Amino acid sequence: MNLEQIRLHIDKIDDEILALILKRIEYSRLVAKIKLNENISICDEKREREILKRLQNISNDHFRYISSIFSEILNSSKRIQEEILNNK
Repeated sequence: MNLEQIRLHIDKIDDEILALILKRIEYSRLVAKIKLNENISICDEKREREILKRLQNISNDHFRYISSIFSEILNSSKRIQEEILNNK
């Protein structure tokens, strides 16, 4: 494969990642609605630690490259939930 072909594959992967992130946003909105109805706090540090630990176990040595990405995904999820809870 040449550089252009590899970049095309990377672009396709980026599109797939974006689709999954958008799907995750929709689930974050559903979580926010449940938390609002059940008066549950947005921040759940135990759940965040569990998620990051699970991802660390799956990704092994690559976790050092992806941990900041997933931390930002979790932070974005909390921001989405905060927006929904503040706009009751």
